[in-house]
Amino acid sequence: MRLRRVHRARWEVLAVCDARGGCPLLDFLAGLEANLAADGRAMLRLLAFAAEQGPPRNVEVSHKIAGEVWELIAGRLRVLWFYDEGRLVVCSHGFVKRTRKTPSAEIDRAQASCAAYLAAKQHRILRNED
Repeated sequence: MRLRRVHRARWEVLAVCDARGGCPLLDFLAGLEANLAADGRAMLRLLAFAAEQGPPRNVEVSHKIAGEVWELIAGRLRVLWFYDEGRLVVCSHGFVKRTRKTPSAEIDRAQASCAAYLAAKQHRILRNED
C-alpha cells in the first residue's frame, strides 16, 4: 500500500493512495469547484492543525463515526481518517456531504482503507511517498 505525506510536524498526516499511485484525498481537494474553495482551504488548515497539535478534539470539527473511522469537518467537506500508533493520522478520502447522515458507502470505503492499511502494515508492505 502506498501513502503520501500531507503534513508532518509533531504528528504525521498521511493520505492513502490507490494501486496506480493516485491519491483520492489530494485529488479531491485539488479538484474542488470554486464554490467549495473556501471549505477546501479550511480543510487544509485542519489537516495542518492535526499535524501540529493532533486531531481536533472539538466534536463539531472531528468525531468518531464508525469503528476506527473518524470524520474531519470543514463546511460541507468531509475527510474520513483513522489513527495509527506513533502520532499518525491516515486519511482515507474526502467527499462533499449532501445529507445530514454520512453515507454508508463512504464509511465502508474508509473502513476498507483502514483494513487494507493494517494488513499492509502487518505484512510490512507500506510505502511512503512524498
